[in-house]
Amino acid sequence: MTIIFFSLESENMRDLCIIAVLLFCFVSSQAKSPEIYFLHVSSEIDYRFAKTVVTSKVVNKEPTASEALFDLTLPNEAFITAFKLTINGKEIEGKVKEKEQAKQEFEAAKSKGQSAGHIVAKPRETNKFQIQVNVAATEKVTFELTYRELLKRTNGLYDHVIYINPGQVVDDLKINVLIKETTNITTIKTPPIRNDLLTDGSEGTNELAVVDRLSPTKAFVSYEPSRAEQESGISGQFIVQYDVDRSDDAGDLIFMDGYFVHFLAPEGVKPMPMDIVFVLDKSGSMGGTKMTQLQDSMKKNLDDVKADDKIMIIAFDSNLSYWKTDFVQVTPENINDAKNYIRNTHAGGGTNIDLGLRDGIQKLTQISGNNGRAPVLVFLTDGEATVGETNTERILNNLKKENEADIPIFSLAFGRGADFDIVKRVAAQNNGFARKIYEDSDAALQIAGFYKEISTVLLKDVKFNYVDGTLYDTEVTNTEFKTYFRGSEMVVSGKVKDLKKLQTGLMVNGTGIGNQEVEFQVPPMRCIILPWPPIRPFPVPTTAPVVTTRNPSIMEKLWAYMTIKQLLKQKDALDSQTEIAKLDEKILRLSLKYQFVTPLTSMVVTLPDKTKANPSEVQSSDMNMDMDMGSFNGGMSFPQARRGRGMSLSSSAFGVQNMAVQNVFAKRGPPRNRFRNFRRQRKPSFSAALAPRAFPAAPPMSNAKGSFFNANNFLPTSPPFMTITQPRFGTTTTTTTTTTPIYTTTTQRPTSPTPPPPSPRKLEKSQVPSFGVTLPGLTKPLCFDLPMVSGKLYNLIDMSVPTTGYSLHGRFGTNMIERVTVFDEQSTSIDADPTDVTKASVYQKRLGTTSVAVKNTPLGLQFLATFSKTRTNLNGVLAIWKEYGGKFVDIIMESGGFVTYIEITSTSGSQTVLKATTKEFGDGICWYLDNESVKRFYTNMSQFELSAP
Repeated sequence: MTIIFFSLESENMRDLCIIAVLLFCFVSSQAKSPEIYFLHVSSEIDYRFAKTVVTSKVVNKEPTASEALFDLTLPNEAFITAFKLTINGKEIEGKVKEKEQAKQEFEAAKSKGQSAGHIVAKPRETNKFQIQVNVAATEKVTFELTYRELLKRTNGLYDHVIYINPGQVVDDLKINVLIKETTNITTIKTPPIRNDLLTDGSEGTNELAVVDRLSPTKAFVSYEPSRAEQESGISGQFIVQYDVDRSDDAGDLIFMDGYFVHFLAPEGVKPMPMDIVFVLDKSGSMGGTKMTQLQDSMKKNLDDVKADDKIMIIAFDSNLSYWKTDFVQVTPENINDAKNYIRNTHAGGGTNIDLGLRDGIQKLTQISGNNGRAPVLVFLTDGEATVGETNTERILNNLKKENEADIPIFSLAFGRGADFDIVKRVAAQNNGFARKIYEDSDAALQIAGFYKEISTVLLKDVKFNYVDGTLYDTEVTNTEFKTYFRGSEMVVSGKVKDLKKLQTGLMVNGTGIGNQEVEFQVPPMRCIILPWPPIRPFPVPTTAPVVTTRNPSIMEKLWAYMTIKQLLKQKDALDSQTEIAKLDEKILRLSLKYQFVTPLTSMVVTLPDKTKANPSEVQSSDMNMDMDMGSFNGGMSFPQARRGRGMSLSSSAFGVQNMAVQNVFAKRGPPRNRFRNFRRQRKPSFSAALAPRAFPAAPPMSNAKGSFFNANNFLPTSPPFMTITQPRFGTTTTTTTTTTPIYTTTTQRPTSPTPPPPSPRKLEKSQVPSFGVTLPGLTKPLCFDLPMVSGKLYNLIDMSVPTTGYSLHGRFGTNMIERVTVFDEQSTSIDADPTDVTKASVYQKRLGTTSVAVKNTPLGLQFLATFSKTRTNLNGVLAIWKEYGGKFVDIIMESGGFVTYIEITSTSGSQTVLKATTKEFGDGICWYLDNESVKRFYTNMSQFELSAP
């Protein structure tokens, strides 16, 4: 039996740990790792609260046993909630337990000589979790891990980041993201796959990501690159960015099963003038590249200050130096002078953190008072206190005495040597937040990005005022916010005592420009009440046993998540060990109840001996080296020491991979080309995979996502709220914004120079359905494949009319129909052309109220029949659907993936609910019916076979 536990720990990787693991890497087995043949990531975002399920399936094709490593990097704010391992049909689930209890089980397993591992680490701004198991010859293993996070709104957008690096090309690679909100989704963006470094300028669009608007409040994003499009393997971050309608200042107040959440990000508030002090470390350790990067970032920061702001720059080493001894009004001349001061600042001396912080707060306290301005202190250091007061507790206590005005302090720890503990505690005790800045080429952009988040204050001292008796006072998150910045969001969650009182409305108060009080009123009955459990729109038969235990609702889990995050931050602000112990008790209780892996809990996995697991990554920083040499077996591998980008982004990995020994020493992690955007690896600037994802010029909306062919008025197009436009060529683009009554869609248009003609996408048959039908009531096609025989001729559709007949026949090739013959007034044949990238239909025909269109794909011909009403005089393969109408019901996450439910109604009134998955079709998506669903309609394919002419 093998015991493994996952846990969250501290941030820095010690060199000792790396060297220890390196010794084992030299004796590791060189056996080939099992192959990943399936990698799906499904994210369901309910009201900003995301549930992400990662499913990886591997097979060992070797004649001997081999080690498989499931290696997942997830966002820093995420909590793992579930882990499941399936071997030979047997499911093994992880359990969240108190960390000490898990460690005892780990030690007990080691003492018995069993394989055991304490697997934990934290790379740049992420959490990493790994498990390594032995896979027998020809055996398959499935890993499934689930985590949750509350998306943070930054610079006006919610960023949902999925880290991906399977280390190989995957046969079946898919990422799906379903977004559900209570207000209209205004913007959706899918940037290209990012590497681990920030870049300056516009990112562009991920051309392989399909964005589908299911409704004004619901969207579905699909990303399914083929093997050819993965090239040597995708490595980076898949990102979905979106925002919702902010026209109503009351925000979103949502209630479910006894719990509520209130999101508020008021727009239209005038920015407050700010008093800003930059307290910058210029000690000797800041010399060289660090000082250059600090200077570059400050130039960007100074460009972002507003004309109404006043600034002061204090540089500290052993002593203090000033740009100006007083606050200076922002003018072009003063900004240029400040940049010259920064440019001429040189590193040297010790690190007097206490002196720099106290002086900065004193200066702000003297000017800021009750003057209607917003004071902010930005503090940056790259080391520990070495001069003056060096005791952390006394530094914090001195600062507390100086900062009686509760001026917010935002702290940056620059580089590995920075004392992040004091930086984090300074921010937590002073109404701010802290970040790490990594010593990479993008450090200046990291610092500038941090400042951009806090560069515009809209409100101070915001309070959410609920009617007395509305909430359980001890079970509500923070209702007061010291500072509200443009582009961010305030969130309150809690347990409701009296729903009627919550529905009577509430008032939110804050202080704005000129010290004026600003009010936002949530009107009575504004609260949106959602059912729990969710009401299915149709009955779903099930043989599962009745669940007697209470399943927490999404809103309750969101409240628990927010509460734990708040308690963890409160810990950083405490000095009393007694008070810290009380908070730990609360955090542990919530973590165990809701099965969150937090700093006080661990995910415990117990494996049979034959699937012995080896520890493959060491715990960072303050970890005791609790890995026993006897627990290592041949085939042990160490993952690349990846590090991601600063701020909210990082490098990524999940999958099966081997470690190159040289990467253990790489302070930057793996070679840079492991993290480059795979779209940029292609040799020509405008290559095969950059084929336009839209059709040529056509009537309005004809080249939009969701449309199928170049329309000639009679072919259907999607309604406006179903449309999103992607860039057609290359990387040189200009941005335009199109506004509809429902939302704003950002599109990108090509500019000169004109690129060469694109090449077709390199797709597999599993990605290209052969047939699609759009039924009355459906805005998207149902798509499917049929069991056709290569070389056989089939009647696809025919219609008898009074004067002449019409027939459309198709000959099936290797993958799809390879030739179509039309019998109308004359016979016409069309062969498939896999090189055709025009996206225009090669044939289209209106048959009364039915239209038929044919287009080329890289693998053959694809067909779409659109029925505007039911018909009776059609026959053939596509005519099976002539007497049906459809209705989209819902998309639901089931078993780690998304299932679409479609209700089909025949002219006779019989109803059938079909389950479908999503696939690309034309330039949009379709609802794909599997073989079992198709058999309901196509019981005898031989009836459509024709004799060869």
